[in-house]
Amino acid sequence: MRGTFSKRSLGGACGLLTCLVLTACEQQLVIHESAPPLEVQAPPLAQQPGAGKPTGSKQPSSGAPESTGQTWYVSPRGGHSARGTLESPLRTISKALEKAEPGDTILVLPGTYSEQLFLENHGASAAPITLRGEGSPMPTIIPENNPERSAVMLVRGVYNIENLRIDLGGLRMSAIVFERTSTRSRLSGTELRSGAAGAGVLVAGASHITIEDNHIHHFIKPNDDSHGVLVVGPSRNITIRNNDIHHNSGDSVQCQSQGNQPAEDVLIESNKMSNEGENAVDIKLCNRVTIRNNEMFGFPNTAVRPRGTSAAEAVILHDSARNITVQENIISKAGRGVSVVAGHGEPPENVRIEGNTIQDIRNVPPSNGQGIRIESGRNVQVVDNVVENTASYGMMLAADDGVVRGLVVRKNTLRGGDQALLMRLGHDYARPGVVMNQNYYSRGGVLKGDGLREKLGGVLGPFRSKFVGDQLILSDPDQLDAWRHVLGVDYGSGIVD
Repeated sequence: MRGTFSKRSLGGACGLLTCLVLTACEQQLVIHESAPPLEVQAPPLAQQPGAGKPTGSKQPSSGAPESTGQTWYVSPRGGHSARGTLESPLRTISKALEKAEPGDTILVLPGTYSEQLFLENHGASAAPITLRGEGSPMPTIIPENNPERSAVMLVRGVYNIENLRIDLGGLRMSAIVFERTSTRSRLSGTELRSGAAGAGVLVAGASHITIEDNHIHHFIKPNDDSHGVLVVGPSRNITIRNNDIHHNSGDSVQCQSQGNQPAEDVLIESNKMSNEGENAVDIKLCNRVTIRNNEMFGFPNTAVRPRGTSAAEAVILHDSARNITVQENIISKAGRGVSVVAGHGEPPENVRIEGNTIQDIRNVPPSNGQGIRIESGRNVQVVDNVVENTASYGMMLAADDGVVRGLVVRKNTLRGGDQALLMRLGHDYARPGVVMNQNYYSRGGVLKGDGLREKLGGVLGPFRSKFVGDQLILSDPDQLDAWRHVLGVDYGSGIVD
């Protein structure tokens, strides 16, 4: 029968990685003082939105797009065998999902619903079923007492999920999983909170998924990663937009492969990402990812992850990431701003870091504090960024014993006070074919070039007096001239006050 609850494990549906992410078999209760429990009560039915409308009304709620099918009502005061109208609402969302056809709308009235929901597949070409919370307070879904539970909501078809609250109460579960058969689905206007599995929202091989205007917070797995949103290959065409994601023990958004199948065509745009145990955005073995116009700050948050395993980057690209754009983000108060490193795979390839503002980068954890750090990569462009007030170098480029091929560094502004560390550039062999020009450095800042002592001991000896060891302090334009002549870069660059 259509809509029958499936009891197969999520591991069988999505593979070993999903099983490991969700850790479905563990039922540990974790209490987080920073995410207090909710107290939500359903008002009497007569006080609920739309009470008194004609029986069998198919009209959508005020301001909502017109439904193409029937409208089903759900209320805690409803009945299991009710008709699903406003006057005779169903008792559970699950029963409404059994009855709903493609194009229908399910309106969930205020109250608390203890359920596990299976949003089944009706075919990729089917019209979406809309599951929408109505009224105030927002309807809340909590986990049911099911020993096989792994997530509150498993999406396997075409669905719009809107205006709900999912509160896991510290259980080792995810809130929502979009499985491989889910396509053209949308999650919006929903609060997801207080889980202890590997992610709050997991996109496990699905396609054309939009996650926008949500509040995702306090997914905390003790001493381990729990990400706000985790996108796993072979997911395709995923949009993560305008969400507020914070206080999770992993990353705000992580993108990774499933085996050798990368996630592709991912847009991470206009989100606020803050106060995570690790990073804001972590991209590994994903292809064609754009990270644009986000606000990122507050990494690491040691209150939710005392001993993280990252350098607390706002953005980290590694493990064979390719065709990545990091553009027009505002980044502050992190261990590093943007890092491009080899990791466990091939170096990242075709990376463009453009138009970002990076400031107040801290030396936490120790030995960090760089604004932009390019350790290894191919065809990396760093263009038109503003980097200021960093504990270590504003830019550290090809200075980690890795090789960066095709590095372009143009039109950036690096600022700091007297003796501020602005630029460290690696040895010649670590940056073959580097192009650097039209960059601007604040007066009194420090530039460093690895291997300069050897150069200054030879034919470039006349410039030796301008340097202190392999460092140069930009007190006047003559120092910048010496930098150009010795390193053969930065023609057209200048000093700013």
